[in-house]
Amino acid sequence: MKLVVLGGGISGRAAVRLAEIRGDFATIVNDSETLELPEADQYIVSPGVHPLRSGLYSQAVERGRPMLSELEFGFENLGGIPVLAVTGTNGKTTTTELTTHLLRRAGLRTAFAGNIGVPLSEIAAAEALKSPSERLEAVVVEVSSFQLELCRDFAPLAAVLLNLESDHVDRYRGGFAEYCAVKRSIFNRVVSGNRIWGLSFSDAGRRVVAVGRQLVLDGRAVIDLDSTRLAAPHNVENLAAAVELALRIVPADWFYSEKFRAAARDFSPGAHRCEVVGSRSGVVYVNDSKATNPAAVLAAVRTFSTPVVLLLGGLDKGMDFSPLKSIVPQLKAAVCYGQCRDKIAGVLAAAGMTPVNCGMDFSAAFEAARRLAGPGDTVLLSPACASFDLFTGYEARGNRFRELVAALPE
Repeated sequence: MKLVVLGGGISGRAAVRLAEIRGDFATIVNDSETLELPEADQYIVSPGVHPLRSGLYSQAVERGRPMLSELEFGFENLGGIPVLAVTGTNGKTTTTELTTHLLRRAGLRTAFAGNIGVPLSEIAAAEALKSPSERLEAVVVEVSSFQLELCRDFAPLAAVLLNLESDHVDRYRGGFAEYCAVKRSIFNRVVSGNRIWGLSFSDAGRRVVAVGRQLVLDGRAVIDLDSTRLAAPHNVENLAAAVELALRIVPADWFYSEKFRAAARDFSPGAHRCEVVGSRSGVVYVNDSKATNPAAVLAAVRTFSTPVVLLLGGLDKGMDFSPLKSIVPQLKAAVCYGQCRDKIAGVLAAAGMTPVNCGMDFSAAFEAARRLAGPGDTVLLSPACASFDLFTGYEARGNRFRELVAALPE
């Protein structure tokens, strides 16, 4: 079979490796390098290919040949390994990492994949070369709306939809409604009992809930949330979802054991998610660069009891920033930078706050935030936007913030 892969990033390269292991011929094409799309029996589309802006994507649609996402290509070649899938606007990475952590501590050979940075095709290629006794027993997949767009037969054992907030509106002609519909499509081939809705939704069928400061499974407390690093409301949602997913593979009794409690206490959310990166002159600096939409910023700000100097801005994805008005009373000051700076500043001004506008200069924005903060305050990088106007990704943005903090005098 002749395959053509649209997009040469890590997902595209992984799809080619998997195709070669299957014995297919595969080649990669990019809009920046190719004007005419080659003929193929099937087109594999990387998540970074924009359906409204890619000429090659438009040509593939016109050809009428089968098109599927790299995610589904990987899924089709997993050899039946159970998949647990995580989607939502916020919390996907933490929930994916946490579910993987719990399954491993329960004794299962488990890996994570998908939008978290490891293409599912990469996992499928590696598993194809293993003996049956070495193969994974589960894969936890973080799924973006981009990856779901061309999925027809993606059928995880169980899936969770954590939440739905304004994000990536610029990618969909139907705006937010279409974005939500794409997200909900993760349930299309999941049996009804394994369709899990996050705590932000009303659902009577949920087995795991938070009652006071306890996480409760089937009416019985399993852990004191304050004994974990997951006590903030958004992380309670992530922990509840991770337990719900893991329950589809691990017996419920394990979650009442000290082994589960130890596993939950040991887990710490990763870099760029409300990560304390330093303290100088009584000011705490927190890197939340992964907050790429307004809802994530609200969740971050509400975790602090100290005055917050908020640093935000970046690439405009057509999002609604009006929810940011609600956190103005909790802010000492705000500093805006990047492509979205004027749009965000206008929203904050309508709520009675006049932010500092630093243009396209991230370093100047950091310096302004530093000067506005005093002892007992928190400087929080929680941008509400993608990073691609000034950086190669949210990681690069967070790392630059970390460097600037490290350069401050002790």
